[in-house]
Amino acid sequence: KFCEPQVAIVSLTITEKGYCIDPATGKLDLHNARIIHDLENPSEPHSAPGILVEALHRRRERGLPAFTVLSCDNIPDNGHVVKNAVLGMAQKRSAALSEWIDSHVSFPGTMVDRIVPAATEASLAEITDALGVEDPCAISCEPFIQWVVEDNFVAGRPDWEVAGVQMVQDVLPWEQMKLRMLNGSHSFLAYLGYLAGYAHINECMEDAAFREGARRLMLDEQAPTLRIKDVDLTAYADSLLERFANPALQHRTWQIAMDGSQKLPQRMLDGIRVHLERKTPWSLLALGVAGWIRYVSGTDDRGNAIDVRDPLSDKIRTMVNASSDAERVNALLGLSEVFGHDLAQNSAFVEAVSQAYERITRHGARQAVIETLNV
Repeated sequence: KFCEPQVAIVSLTITEKGYCIDPATGKLDLHNARIIHDLENPSEPHSAPGILVEALHRRRERGLPAFTVLSCDNIPDNGHVVKNAVLGMAQKRSAALSEWIDSHVSFPGTMVDRIVPAATEASLAEITDALGVEDPCAISCEPFIQWVVEDNFVAGRPDWEVAGVQMVQDVLPWEQMKLRMLNGSHSFLAYLGYLAGYAHINECMEDAAFREGARRLMLDEQAPTLRIKDVDLTAYADSLLERFANPALQHRTWQIAMDGSQKLPQRMLDGIRVHLERKTPWSLLALGVAGWIRYVSGTDDRGNAIDVRDPLSDKIRTMVNASSDAERVNALLGLSEVFGHDLAQNSAFVEAVSQAYERITRHGARQAVIETLNV
């Protein structure tokens, strides 16, 4: 199918695992079983990178033009992710093929924004009532939708602007805005809200302290770190708060809190690094990081056990069990997969997160938010 002459765009929505990238290097994982198979059997590929490279190889052999590879997955810098995967595979097959792909194929970045909570029995029942049939794959989502696409297509594209797509020259500023303002505040509310006993984000929004905490996190600490232009960030923050307050979504704090070790770097730590360099305030971001440390420690403010879901959960649990509350921050800052080596060795970072963590352990998450707002 990919070798038909009229094919101009191949889009992918395959989740992060589908790209077969080694998270430590950002390059193709040559130890992945599917990648090993595809390198040994290039004409019968199983992986997404293998399929794309074989299709492009055949097009090149037949004198057909290349196509655009469009990643639609909700992962940072998705255009470069798929490009690294494809070129990594192609380089193992042929230097000439790799050079041809690099010169003729485009890999535009995309950013998608729509809150889609995990399906529940209640949401599936509501959908069944509306449709008159059961659909186990159905999902519920908010009315808001935004799709930002880098306008870099080697073989043309539809007029997506007609449907409201924002075609831009650079997706990165939009991606940073979403990751830091939306996702960063979401994580802030998820960790601290869950600790305080709130099961859903809209419940956090009904609490004036949490609502103000999220707003000030966005505008006072995240917005100044962005390089996006010609966007009213105050209006954007207000729209996010309105979306978070939607009671129909029933977006669980526990769901958003999952996989925090993978989310913190883009959502909070990148912004913190900017503040450390500029020597500007970031007390709410510090509280968000401390909230994650308290959350993965395994108990909420009432002493109830937390079902922590994280790719590093075994390693985190070992660190938690081997440390006291007083040692907890230094112990978990040793996770180089999350904090790198720079932050753990930065005394200003360690001190700010330690103080925030102490507020949470002494008074609880809600009071810690109030105290931080009043500092």
